[in-house]
Amino acid sequence: MLPHLHVGWRNVVEIDAGYHIHIATMDDFRKTVGVGTWNAVMKYATELKEKKARFAYFSSTPQGGGVALMRHALVRFFKVLGLEVDW
Repeated sequence: MLPHLHVGWRNVVEIDAGYHIHIATMDDFRKTVGVGTWNAVMKYATELKEKKARFAYFSSTPQGGGVALMRHALVRFFKVLGLEVDW
C-alpha cells in the first residue's frame, strides 16, 4: 500500500493523514538491521536529541515518485526515534 499523501495546514506534508497504513514501531525498524547497525543508529539519534537538533525537508511538490515515498519513510523513522522533523 502506498502512503496517503496529504498537504495540510500551511502546506505541511502530513504523514499518513488518512490512517490507512500501519505506522512502524521502534521494534519493527530494529528487526530490519543487524545489531551493530542498530546500535550506531541509536547512538547518533541519542546525540541528536541531546543537541536538540531539528530537521526540515523542503520539496517543490508533495506528489511524486520515489523521492516522495522515501522521504515519507524517513520522516516516519525519525519520528519513531523521537527526533524533531518536518517536511
